[in-house]
Amino acid sequence: MTTLLQTLLTATLPAETDSILQAYIAQLVPAMEREFGGISAQGGSRRLHEHQLRQQLNASEAGNSEAIARIQEQAQRYSRRPDQNLCVHCLNGLLIAWNLAETLFPLNESEKRVLCLGQTLHDYNKYCHANGEGAPKAHEIADILNLCSDLGAKLQFQEFWPDWQSALVDVAFLAQNTQFKCATNPYLQEWQDYGDFYLDSRRLSQLRDLSAIGDITVHMKDPADVETESSGKRLQDHLRGLGSPLRFRYHRLRDTIGILTNAIHNTVMTFAREQDWQPVAFFAQGVIYLCPKQAEVPDRDSLKTYLWDRIRELLADNMFQGDIGFKRDGKGVKVAPQALELIPPADLIRGLPQVMFVKVQNAKVPATPKRLTKLQQRGDLSEAEWSEIKAYSDLRADRLAEFLLFVQRQFFAAIPEFVPWVIDYWGLAGVLTPDQVEIVLGGVNYGWYRLAAHVLACHSGWDDEDLKAQLQDLAEAIVDWGQRGDRLPPYESPTQQVFDSYLDSYLDLSGWDSYLGNFAQELDRYSQAKTRQGKQPICTLSSGEFPSEDQLDSVVLFKPQQYSNKNALGGRQIKRGISKIWALEMLIRQSRWSASAGSFEDEKPVFLYLFPAYVYAPQTIKALRVFCQDVVQTLNLWKVNDAWIKNCSPEKSGGESGLLRVLYGLNWLPEASEAGRFARSPECRRYDSGDLPFVATLITKVGKKKTLTEAWVVPLFLSLALPRLLGIRVSASSSHVPLYGSDRDFLGAAQIDGAGGFWDLLSASVTESHGCIRIQEIDPLLTRLLIVYSLHLDSRSSPPDPRWQDLKNTVREVISDVLNVFVLADSGLRAKGRDANPAEARRYWFFAQQLAQDNVLMTEKLSVTKELVTRYRRFYRVRLTDSSHAILLPLTKVLGAILAIPPHLERDDIIQQAAGQLKDAIDRQPAYTRPLLLDKSLDYQIRFQQELEAVLEFTTFCVEELFERQYKGDRALLQENRNRIKSGAEFAYRILTLEEQEEEQDMDKETS
Repeated sequence: MTTLLQTLLTATLPAETDSILQAYIAQLVPAMEREFGGISAQGGSRRLHEHQLRQQLNASEAGNSEAIARIQEQAQRYSRRPDQNLCVHCLNGLLIAWNLAETLFPLNESEKRVLCLGQTLHDYNKYCHANGEGAPKAHEIADILNLCSDLGAKLQFQEFWPDWQSALVDVAFLAQNTQFKCATNPYLQEWQDYGDFYLDSRRLSQLRDLSAIGDITVHMKDPADVETESSGKRLQDHLRGLGSPLRFRYHRLRDTIGILTNAIHNTVMTFAREQDWQPVAFFAQGVIYLCPKQAEVPDRDSLKTYLWDRIRELLADNMFQGDIGFKRDGKGVKVAPQALELIPPADLIRGLPQVMFVKVQNAKVPATPKRLTKLQQRGDLSEAEWSEIKAYSDLRADRLAEFLLFVQRQFFAAIPEFVPWVIDYWGLAGVLTPDQVEIVLGGVNYGWYRLAAHVLACHSGWDDEDLKAQLQDLAEAIVDWGQRGDRLPPYESPTQQVFDSYLDSYLDLSGWDSYLGNFAQELDRYSQAKTRQGKQPICTLSSGEFPSEDQLDSVVLFKPQQYSNKNALGGRQIKRGISKIWALEMLIRQSRWSASAGSFEDEKPVFLYLFPAYVYAPQTIKALRVFCQDVVQTLNLWKVNDAWIKNCSPEKSGGESGLLRVLYGLNWLPEASEAGRFARSPECRRYDSGDLPFVATLITKVGKKKTLTEAWVVPLFLSLALPRLLGIRVSASSSHVPLYGSDRDFLGAAQIDGAGGFWDLLSASVTESHGCIRIQEIDPLLTRLLIVYSLHLDSRSSPPDPRWQDLKNTVREVISDVLNVFVLADSGLRAKGRDANPAEARRYWFFAQQLAQDNVLMTEKLSVTKELVTRYRRFYRVRLTDSSHAILLPLTKVLGAILAIPPHLERDDIIQQAAGQLKDAIDRQPAYTRPLLLDKSLDYQIRFQQELEAVLEFTTFCVEELFERQYKGDRALLQENRNRIKSGAEFAYRILTLEEQEEEQDMDKETS
């Protein structure tokens, strides 16, 4: 079965990619995901590591306190590292080594295949550890060869290289000796005792260096490690060992905001490529490059200017489309301060005509007639003039007037010559005077609407295209007039100054001197902040490093803060105070997400920040870029549930778990993406363009008036599924700010922040720490989540409405008592007017078993329920098509008797009375329902006695185990749980009947 990761990699590989690498991805990656995807190469759960290490102890060590303490310390050390699964660890390491080989020297076909297989198996010891087994020691070559051969069979090496067994010694040698630090055995003679090498020793040594570079890189946590840590020195040593004239360099941005920091990374990477720096590995905070030793180091000031120009161009294009930076209210079109700081006045004026056509859309109720009517009422406009221009007071007049209003207000408010120049430009000097145009009411110059109506009266045939062309000509004329007379205001950009300061503080490149900051500036900022007059509220979204300032509604995506009586009367209250850096991020988010600043928070967005598991290879980061564009739009939880229902049962899973079959079988990408390789599809440009997602941000939203529970249904599924499918790490939060500024601090495979209380109930028994999910916890948690979703859709939905607002009730019920699984199932089946079929009975029983795992009380409840039915099936059986009352008759009678018998009676009396009532009821049933009486090989008295004893045993079990032990002899508690017990018993009856039928069929097959 194809997987999402395999599909993405195949789709984004260039057409000229080596066929061996294509075959590796097509044939081995799915098997690697199946076998390695749930195993931690680094990080992981302390509890599970300790359990796995304990399994490796021999009998003498099991009770040794020193051995236990050593294991606990080792498990704790493993868990302190961030998570990375074994599949992406091996895959990214191989791709990095492969890319390096293509750069340095050509490999022949056999060498490429040995490199692929050796890198795939280089961490076989972690596979053994995950299965509770000890790995062979370095000198145990025969065991190493056997293990590699077994793993090769599981990973389907035969499909990738039919003759791979002939190179088994080479593959095992490379796997064992990828690391140069410990547990190696590089002595070729010892290996040759077990077979001949397929490759020559010199080439094998080079492959070992290549593999080591890939392995060291995927262990790095920061791009600067290439120069600041011992691992970086080892990388350079291996590169020299390969005889390469190149060296490794890096760039790093010590902050993670979101789209802005991604744009900075991509721009720096573009700039670095111009200096002949080639990307090798991608981190959340930067890139490691390969470059000539004498390559120039980018100049700091040149790079800052280049970055600012790119960010400015990105936002300016969207601003001129009217998407961001502008808003319109009763006083006309207004501009965000950021637009004035991003775009020089001349360029802004030239782009205004397009903005006016986007923002001024009130064709049904134009503003011009209202404002001219007011002028007439004031006596400023004669009846004759109003009659002349009334027919032209439409949307076109609004656009022309508001263009002039905006230009005058922003750029020429202090220049009286502007109004006469505009009058002359339109040839209206004999019609209007400057005083007639300069009529300001309520902060709005009403005269511009008058002038606009006269212009249109003179050019009545203009349509929208003609008006847009005339506005563009007017804009060019205004710019020319303003520049000739030095009338345009000078261009200043405090935002650029803050942006440069941000880059100085956070951006770092190989070869740059450390930036220590400006002490005088810091001291001045500190002193100013300590004065009452200078005290400034900090940024709403970040620390106080950069000053906060008020923002327009059109800039921020969150609601203004509510009024608080904690503010002093007359005191300053910033409602949307954020720094200029976060203002840039907010504007970029609006442009990328098409987010409406006024209503964005009403849709209860949840942000999924996708971090790499340490590092991306170039091929994997490109694959992730494709995925991020469409996944949320194509995900349908009804289809997810259908796939889960078909594949969840263990007997349907074949060699894969039901969970993996569900995840692999979903259509994660739109149909256009599935048609074939993107490089050959009509959407080629779409997928080849766009920034690489160093820290990608997905966003999910629900409609207005939805609950918190509904908002988190899809994000929870994605947060658990994506680490398993793509080997990434996901931080899900309703916060606009990523929880982690660096992936060094992010330990888990997933982090859930701010989900509803139902999530805490569902995850408490699985996760080791609140909200942080380690790689080994993904599968059990995702299984529980899908079970709960399935139960909810079966029992509480009203298709097509899933009614997710009630999900919290579903979770509370099944977590508080596992028998509620069957209550919910019964509820859904009754609504459909039928009983459970065999597949449904098995599925719901499987759901209950999964939810009861690691919970002794719930496991015992299931066990007791099944034992109850097993005992009464000895003397009473009906068909599965019979009613629930008939199926549950013995249990119903005994429970009713226990609840009805006076509480002062002793246990034996209760048993005798309940057994008597049950025996009377059984005697009234048809003979075919009494299996003990049907055995004609025995005397009737013996059969009667056997039935009586079976009834007594069942009743005794009900009283002692169910009533007294499980429900503490409390009749009220038993009464409360009566329906739960009966629902569970009915499903247990169906399961036992089906198991019996299957056994009979198997026996019939054997005899035939």
